[in-house]
Amino acid sequence: MDPLTLTVDIVIEYHKRVIAASDAPEDLGTGGQLLFPGNLDFALEFYREFADPLEQAAFLLHQIATGHPFVQGNKRMAFLLPALVLRRAPERYRIASSDEENNRVVRDVAEARMTRSAVESWLRSVVIKEG
Repeated sequence: MDPLTLTVDIVIEYHKRVIAASDAPEDLGTGGQLLFPGNLDFALEFYREFADPLEQAAFLLHQIATGHPFVQGNKRMAFLLPALVLRRAPERYRIASSDEENNRVVRDVAEARMTRSAVESWLRSVVIKEG
């Protein structure tokens, strides 16, 4: 397996860190807890089917935001995981949009107002190559 590939164990560790950094009462004790483990397994299994890192990122953002694999922190993880995929790509991409725009997009996806292809189009409009 490619060392840059996201695995369930790696994602769970990131989730624990994201939740630990939160001061929201509803996050307390939910780090690493899965609500729908199969949804995370599916996302991590199939994002690799896309050759293009932007397609991978769009798939992950859409799948995590709509699949809600975690008890808490799904929207945060829906943004973090694609950002990691893009940063780890040989081209070293970065999402260069504002926090407000990022939050709006993730909420739109989570509330079924944005398709995966729309997410990919958005990413292509806001991602810059750093490497």
